[in-house]
Amino acid sequence: MREEILSLLAHSATWDDCVASQRLTGVSPGSDRVPREALTLELGTKVGPYVIVDQIGRGGMGRVFLGTDPRLQRRVALKCLLDSREGADVRSRIIHEARAAARISNPHVAVVHDVIEDESRAFIVMEYVEGETLAVRIKRGRLSVSQAIVFGRQLVSALAAAHGEGIVHCDLKPGNIQVTSAGLVKVLDFGIASATRLLSNAASAAATTRVSSAQTIPHVQRGTPPYMSPEQILGGRIDERSDIYSLGAVMFEMCTGQRPYRGNDVSQIAGEQAKGLPLADAVDPDVPHALATVIARAMALDANERFQSVLDVGSALEDVERSLNTVPVDRRTQILRWVGRLVISAAALILVLGVIGFITTVQFDFVFGRDGRFARFGGEPWPSYISWGLLAVVPVAVVMMLTAAIVMAVRFVLGLLELIGPVGRFARSVRTRGRRIALAVGLDKSSTLAQALTGLGIATLAMLFWHHADLIRAWSSFFNSSPIERLLPMTDSAPARNVYHIQWSVATLAFAFGLYKVRQLRARERAREGRLAVVMLATVVATMVVMNEVPYRTFQRRDFERVDLDGSRCYITGESGDEFLVLCPAAQPPRNRTIQRDAPQLRRLGIIENVFKGLNPVDTAH
Repeated sequence: MREEILSLLAHSATWDDCVASQRLTGVSPGSDRVPREALTLELGTKVGPYVIVDQIGRGGMGRVFLGTDPRLQRRVALKCLLDSREGADVRSRIIHEARAAARISNPHVAVVHDVIEDESRAFIVMEYVEGETLAVRIKRGRLSVSQAIVFGRQLVSALAAAHGEGIVHCDLKPGNIQVTSAGLVKVLDFGIASATRLLSNAASAAATTRVSSAQTIPHVQRGTPPYMSPEQILGGRIDERSDIYSLGAVMFEMCTGQRPYRGNDVSQIAGEQAKGLPLADAVDPDVPHALATVIARAMALDANERFQSVLDVGSALEDVERSLNTVPVDRRTQILRWVGRLVISAAALILVLGVIGFITTVQFDFVFGRDGRFARFGGEPWPSYISWGLLAVVPVAVVMMLTAAIVMAVRFVLGLLELIGPVGRFARSVRTRGRRIALAVGLDKSSTLAQALTGLGIATLAMLFWHHADLIRAWSSFFNSSPIERLLPMTDSAPARNVYHIQWSVATLAFAFGLYKVRQLRARERAREGRLAVVMLATVVATMVVMNEVPYRTFQRRDFERVDLDGSRCYITGESGDEFLVLCPAAQPPRNRTIQRDAPQLRRLGIIENVFKGLNPVDTAH
């Protein structure tokens, strides 16, 4: 033990130097090939196509320079990454991380323009964002609640775009967030944190090789301790939820003007975290409790108890913002509003039921040739349309409610299964990958989601039309003159009719929910464009509703009085004055007959049965 301690003491100065070197210059620990002065660039120096015009300052990775791009006449920020004579593997991985950040496209993320190697150094060329850091802004005083929520939602947008590309920042803090004069925030150094982490790992490896194999060197964990998640401090697995923790810490500081935990050292922060997180509204009573709760959940010590997606944080902030912007009203005004909404909703419901009843009645009269004086078409009292609409809607509503109940039950069971360790990890992994895919293809935007749902809806319509083609042709045919083969699917279609309604109902419910989500996104985005995609999606949903409701009377109310007409099986399908409209299914077209009530060849049997029962392929073959 004495020999090991002496060896560690002998190398302690070297280790401190290499960590300091890494933090200040971006040169790998133990590398004395490039002196610190070599990272200082004179004004007018060319780095690739860029010209250095000023030194902005020092970052965690070294000096930051202001440059110009003569080709595009724009200013850029150049950050020196490392001496390019480092190991090829480390260099290529770091440059790969930096280039991965260039894939992020979001107005609240500083754009990575280029990654270049110049002589013995490598640089990231980034968008130069004018303004001040959020850290400087907070030093002047805490932000208002509304401003903190606005900035928080912008940070959510930035992190969501990065997480969609599979990139975790790992060092989100006020110093890495720039506030422009227009009041927008831009997150800096995406990808650079990953590059720094690689350098830290390289530092650990380099230092370890200089100590005996029996000794270990502590792992250097990159990040800023006051904003690091517990798993980041302890060197555990890091994912998007680590950024969510850091976002919560930034929100805490914006709202209260102070950090959630005191101290700057990792050990101090870890000790403070063990004592528990103070609520933001306890530190500053002006912070709404709902917002303090959102921050506390984002900063939960257990990653599984945090928001599992940064989009969930955004939704929670929107709810808080909506509640704060809601103007309180007196009880009398509330009652008047409820009554007004109830009246409007009732009127809309009656109108919808009447329209559905009218459409299904028109289709029913068409199929059985109940026109002219034998149909109540045009003369049917409007209450009957409402009753037919209600009868048509109730079965569909029941199917939709059962479907929704099944979905909720399945979600509940899956939630219970997620309490099992391996199952929970697998489920979270699947959700995370799903969110990444959704973000990658732009499904977090209302217009893109509406277009995708519309395309999927059209495909679903085509599939359902194809699957039920025979039944659709049967219920949309004119019984009086259509070929008997076209009507045959209606003879024994009880199971087919039920399956028809179930499939159309489930499809309608799914795409109606999709339309609801699109409208929610549009409200959050305050979108003014992309209405055509929403209209197209609404048209798809309306088409599904019509296809489900139109054949209701033909499917469910097709029982008529059976009569014997000259020895043929016939049915009374309409009446007017002293005449009956008689349909003889087995007869050759036209199958409708007009018969006097007291005609001697007409014999009433007093039997009520399905008119399609008279369709017998054997009897009608000749």
